Amino acid sequence: MFKKVRALYEKDKGALPAPILSLKWDYETSGHFDIHKVAKEINGYFLEDIPEHPADKKAYKKGTLLPSFVFLLDDGRTSCGSWIYSASYTEAGNMAARRKKTDPTGLGLYPEWSWCWPVNRRIIYNRASVDLEGNPRDLKRPLLKWDAEGKKWIGDVPDNAVPPMGTTGAFPFIMKPDGVASLFGPGLNDGPFPEHYEPLECPIEKNLMSNQRISPVIKIFEGGLDKFTTCDPKYPFVCTTYRVTEHWQTGVLTRWLPWLIEAEPQMFCEMSLELAKLRGINNGDRVIVQTSRGKLEAVAIVTSRFKPFNIAGQTVHQIGIPWHFGWLHPKDGGESANLLTPTVGDPNTMIPESKAFMANVSKLTKQPSAQPAKKATKS
Repeated sequence: MFKKVRALYEKDKGALPAPILSLKWDYETSGHFDIHKVAKEINGYFLEDIPEHPADKKAYKKGTLLPSFVFLLDDGRTSCGSWIYSASYTEAGNMAARRKKTDPTGLGLYPEWSWCWPVNRRIIYNRASVDLEGNPRDLKRPLLKWDAEGKKWIGDVPDNAVPPMGTTGAFPFIMKPDGVASLFGPGLNDGPFPEHYEPLECPIEKNLMSNQRISPVIKIFEGGLDKFTTCDPKYPFVCTTYRVTEHWQTGVLTRWLPWLIEAEPQMFCEMSLELAKLRGINNGDRVIVQTSRGKLEAVAIVTSRFKPFNIAGQTVHQIGIPWHFGWLHPKDGGESANLLTPTVGDPNTMIPESKAFMANVSKLTKQPSAQPAKKATKS
C-alpha cells in the first residue's frame, strides 16, 4: 500500500512530498515481505565506512549491522529503528532466535535463549544487587560480581559497565543524576513522601495504614454511568485486569490470527477454587460479571492461581478478566473490560484505575448448548 501511495506522490507531486518520497522502504525479498529485513532495520546499520569507531577503535564497513546502541553516532553515519532493540539482530544473526539452554549463573537467566532488551540484560538495574565495591549482596545467588583483577563484571550484562567505585566508577541507578534510588522525592502530585491509599472502590471502609482511605488528589469523573461503590454487598468481590500473551493490547493484530484465537477465543473470568465453590460455578461455565457501571458475559476459568485474601480479618475473594478492546466471539465481540472499570485517574499520569475495583460474578442461568462438530465435506 505504501508503494502505491509513493507512486501517486511521484506522479502528482502531492503536498509535502519529501517524507513520502525519501522514506526507506526496502523490506521485500523476491516480491514478498521480509520480516528479517525489518528486524535488521530496527537493530540498525552503519551507513558509511567507519575507519576507527570511537567506542572500540575498530573499523566497520558500510552496511554492517550495529553491534549495539553504544555504536550509534550523532553525525548521520549510523541508523537505528529503535535503540532498545539494537543488538537484537547483529552480524552473528538473529539473537531472538537463539535456543541454547546453558545457564552459567544458575539463576535462570539463560543468556543465550532468545534475547532481552537492552543489550540482552536479563535484570534491569542489576548493579543494585551489589555493594559499592561490587560484591554481591546475596552471596548465595550472585547476579553480578566485580572482578577487580580482570577489571570486568561477571554474571548478567551489567547495567552500566563501568567499575563500581573509584575515579571512573558510578553508582547503580544510572538514569538518576545522583546514581541512587529514592524512597521519596519532588515532582509527584501526591508526593513527596510515599503513602498507601486504597483504590476508590475497595472492600474495606478504612485504610489500615492511615486515616485517609483514598488519595486526596485523584481525578474522579462522576455522572451518568460513572458510579462508584465501596463495601456494597451487591458487589462483594475485588476485580482486577491483566493482559494475556495470546491477546495483546487492542487485539487489532492478535485477535485475527487463527492460532491465537484458538488459544484465547473470547472474554474469560478467572476465579479461585473457593469462590467457584461458593458460587456454584464450574470451569467452562458462562458467567455474568457486573459492576455498578455495566456487565459482560464471560467463560469461567477456575484456577488455583487465584487465592482468597484475608483483609482486616475478613475473607475477600478476587476475580480477574483480560484487559482488551473486544473479541471475535461472540459475533459482536463487544465484551470489553472497559464496560466495568471505574473512571478515576491517577494523580500523576491520569492512567485509569482498572487494576482494582468492586464487582460481582454469577453463573449464567441458561448455559449455551454444546454445538455438535460439523462433518467435513468434500470440495
